[in-house]
Amino acid sequence: MRWFKKKKRTLPEDTTCRNCGVQTVGRYCHECGQDVHAGTGQSTLKLIGQALESAFALDGKAPRTLAFLMIRPGFMSEEYRAGRVNRYVHPVRLFWMSTLIFFALLISQINFGNADVRIAGEQMTGENASMIINYFAKLAPYVTFLLIPMFALLLALFFWRKKDYYMYHMIFTLHFHTFLWIFCSLLLIIGLFTRNVTYPGWLSMLLFFTPGVYLTMALRRYYQTKSWWQALWKAILISLLYFLLILLVTGLVLLFVVKVFFPELMES
Repeated sequence: MRWFKKKKRTLPEDTTCRNCGVQTVGRYCHECGQDVHAGTGQSTLKLIGQALESAFALDGKAPRTLAFLMIRPGFMSEEYRAGRVNRYVHPVRLFWMSTLIFFALLISQINFGNADVRIAGEQMTGENASMIINYFAKLAPYVTFLLIPMFALLLALFFWRKKDYYMYHMIFTLHFHTFLWIFCSLLLIIGLFTRNVTYPGWLSMLLFFTPGVYLTMALRRYYQTKSWWQALWKAILISLLYFLLILLVTGLVLLFVVKVFFPELMES
């Protein structure tokens, strides 16, 4: 007796490839090789699994993907929803690469020296704090995978009327965070060469608000909000709630690192 029946996945009625427009006769397009189910509703685990097979295999698609991602907020997520997937770098693959690059740059520029740091209510020397941050740095890229579903859940709550698959909120989240990591990485790289340069106040404010402006434009385009004002206030609330989640998760991870790798500090 079978308790679980395997679900049979049939081909859609329209077997036109959504990536290149060619009429297909099977599951995979004979022209570009894309699965006819690509871009359609599927589980988040399957979405991630498809990309992790070749997580580091960036090819000639990268320049086009990065250009659209950086200068056209929401466009890449829109393309994925439309089924044009294979012509771009997969969202999970691009996100993972940008995450590793960003945290590598960030940690390389952190220098505690001999400064004392207070973490979890304990006073630690700069040397101890540096070691804790090094442990945290190894976990940080993976911790971001905990935050991604949270951001996607916020999108699902704020745009529940759209009745989208959760997967589509995940795609938008991955694209936005990829932009965020690339943007921050560029700032870190520029900072290496301009450490002694004093930036005008207006430029600092512009850079500070750039991610928020990008998010607002992306929400407006992808979710087709009724007005710019609606996209703006939703972007502000989502950002504030997400910031609180980041603080909570970061604090918990730091406590975990201290408790597991430096138990003597918790006992002091």
